[in-house]
Amino acid sequence: MQQNKFIISLLTKQTGMLEENIEIERNVSQVHYGKKISHFARRFPLDSIEDLKKFELEIDEDNKENIINIIQSLLSPQGIMKNVINILSDKIIMESNVDGHHNKTRLLNFPKTIDVLFLASRKDDNYSSKMFLDDLRRSLRVVKNRCHKNNCRARQKQLLHEEQERDEQEERTEEIYFD
Repeated sequence: MQQNKFIISLLTKQTGMLEENIEIERNVSQVHYGKKISHFARRFPLDSIEDLKKFELEIDEDNKENIINIIQSLLSPQGIMKNVINILSDKIIMESNVDGHHNKTRLLNFPKTIDVLFLASRKDDNYSSKMFLDDLRRSLRVVKNRCHKNNCRARQKQLLHEEQERDEQEERTEEIYFD
């Protein structure tokens, strides 16, 4: 009997500690590298070119390190090649490119943002800005190809669905005429 009471008291203490941990984990999501995450962390991925312009204006020397830390966590562990979608939305990626060719928004017109991305994705001291821009171009191309592929599949699926509906409608009309 005493053992049961002892076990129940231990389980009660453990439950209390678990509830405390859950509460702490909710608050830990707002702490990053020992610093408070500012409103910048909630802004990613940036949804539109206007958001990108606002973000560019808000970057200054005071918050640059904090932003770099946030972007590093969003890009890790695979880097900019796999995780650019965590920083820029599909909409921005489809409406822009690095150099602004083909009447698209030029990402190099946002030097602070590009600089922050470069510093956040920097792998080592040998990682140059040219290598970064090549990686950025490649990652944007991969995301654009993925979007085009998804759009193509959606169109094919819709056409197939419409064709199946037409076939079903024809079968119904044939049944009506031949019954």
